Amino acid sequence: MGPPIAAFILTFLVNIAASVCIFVLMLVAMNGYSESDAKYGMGVYGVLALFVTITMSLFAALVAKRFRKREFRAVSAVLIAVVVFSLIGIFLKCICSIIGVGVAEFVRVNF
Repeated sequence: MGPPIAAFILTFLVNIAASVCIFVLMLVAMNGYSESDAKYGMGVYGVLALFVTITMSLFAALVAKRFRKREFRAVSAVLIAVVVFSLIGIFLKCICSIIGVGVAEFVRVNF
């Protein structure tokens, strides 16, 4: 039961760190937006990033558990799951930030 928990926690921490870094870059990218317009984009990004973080962490735990059933060593199972789902999570968070900026732009133009 240890490898899935370790994979979940490590993937969760890596994804949270990536979320914070991408959020800071998103703040820089939305420098010219007013606060009332930017808050919608940041809210959308926050919700999507949290969803991606939890989903990738759960998938990493499931994959680590499956690797242990296939006789992988615990360290190997955790490392493979964490690296794969952290990279997928970072990629999806970049897409989430683009969606967040798009929402802020939509609000700025239309409202």
